[in-house]
Amino acid sequence: MPTKAARNHPFALQNQAFYRSTSSLCLLALAACWSPSANKESADEQVYSILDEVAQKVSGTTTAERPKFAVERPVDTLREKLVATKQPVNLSLAQALDVAAENSRDFQRQKEQLYLAALSLTRSQHDFAWRFGGGGEGEVSGESDTSADARLGNDLGASATSVAGTRVVASFVNTFLRSVISGGSFDGSSILNLTLTQPLLSGAGRRIVREPLTQSERDVIYAMRSFERFRADFAVTIVSDYWNVAAQMADLVNVEANYRTLRQSREQIEELFDAGRRTITDLGRAKQSEFSADAQRVAAKNRLQGALDRFKLTLGLPITAQLELDPKEIEKLNAQGVSEVTLTENSALDLALQRRLDHRTVIDEVEDAGRRIYVAEDALTMALDFTAALNVPAESGKGLNLDWSRVNWSAGFQLDLALDKLAERNAYRGALISFDQAVRSREESEDQVGAGVRTSLRNIQSAIDSFRIQTVAVELAGQRVEATTDLYDAGRVDALEKLDAQDALLQAQLELTAAIVDYSIARLQLMNDLEAIALQPAGLRFDQSLPIPQAKAAE
Repeated sequence: MPTKAARNHPFALQNQAFYRSTSSLCLLALAACWSPSANKESADEQVYSILDEVAQKVSGTTTAERPKFAVERPVDTLREKLVATKQPVNLSLAQALDVAAENSRDFQRQKEQLYLAALSLTRSQHDFAWRFGGGGEGEVSGESDTSADARLGNDLGASATSVAGTRVVASFVNTFLRSVISGGSFDGSSILNLTLTQPLLSGAGRRIVREPLTQSERDVIYAMRSFERFRADFAVTIVSDYWNVAAQMADLVNVEANYRTLRQSREQIEELFDAGRRTITDLGRAKQSEFSADAQRVAAKNRLQGALDRFKLTLGLPITAQLELDPKEIEKLNAQGVSEVTLTENSALDLALQRRLDHRTVIDEVEDAGRRIYVAEDALTMALDFTAALNVPAESGKGLNLDWSRVNWSAGFQLDLALDKLAERNAYRGALISFDQAVRSREESEDQVGAGVRTSLRNIQSAIDSFRIQTVAVELAGQRVEATTDLYDAGRVDALEKLDAQDALLQAQLELTAAIVDYSIARLQLMNDLEAIALQPAGLRFDQSLPIPQAKAAE
């Protein structure tokens, strides 16, 4: 073990300084060389923390109630299973919502946009945190064979900007020099620098300095609102498409039943014609009705397959996947029936304007535009900055030992009289125009929200009226079919009357199914217009039996 005197020898001290300097560089290099996976995990941890906090503000759910957000798509999805096995799949309505959340490309794109908004916020937050840097250099230089020097250096730095605009920069620089030919130790020199800048006029104050961070924070809230609004819209689309496809399945059942009835009728008339009890006209009409019903059946099958293919694309499933939907969903709608909406138009408009997430964002964007005017006005004023600096050199020949007796400092002001502010003038004028545009966008949003609510209310009433009409029409058409069948068998009416009654029954049945589905979709759309669809914290499921919200009574 070296003695105390040996450890304190100048040569030993210089080498210790050199080794400490190189060691610090190595540690910095290791810290800077995070693996890609470590960087990804670091970004996810910070972003997901932000999204948890923002989701609680927007939706009111706590972290315990909400599964952890994940931007990546699930690995074991239904799409992958279908591609691998190509087996037919039976989907209930709830399962269809889950499949869409896992496989839809649009849903995945919305999740990624939300993640990127929060990722951008982390960059803005970093601007107001301590930022560290460091580096090193080394070189050998000489002249012929008479001199040669080796030079090593490293530097460490840190900087920070406060929300008041104060900027502090600190740096520590080491340099070690050694003559390679003559030998000797590394002669070191160091210097510590501190600088401070504080704006006093233009660019000063929390409201100005923090504006980029404020806007980034609000952008994440807007992105969360947009994501939640998309989830509700997408859930309504999935449910509506499911009902429409299931309705076409029910229609196909009725069309095929009608075709079988008309075919049996044609066979009966053909037997009677052979027996001389029916005319060639009756037989011709029966055949034409059968052919027409067959063509209707083929067209219904084609429409159903087209609707199924479009539904697969919406869900994000392969177009070749074999899907079977639950026909009981239409039976459930039939059992629920229709009911009048007691909510008045004015009350519905007030509720929609109060609750709609997208409209609240448009309102907040007016405030954003107002803040940008304030920032642009500040940029028009002259700039006056207070500056201060502090330098501490090293003791002669001792690289890491600072000589505080030789500290030098400075303080002063920097003034910009704002004689050339064309760019700032243009930015200010543009901010004024952007504010007017934001106000008009708010007015347009109010009109669009109102138009959507009015359309949904009209669609509900139209579907209710159609349901009532078609309910009576189906009953009358059924009675007519029974009566004309009996009269035709008795030879008191011709085939045209019987076939016409059968066709009227089919059309009434199809219209009744359409009225029930239209009512259910219109009611669901009104709930969405009122921001009343309570989605589960993750995915797209929601309780479809929730009542339409009512306006609060005036206090």
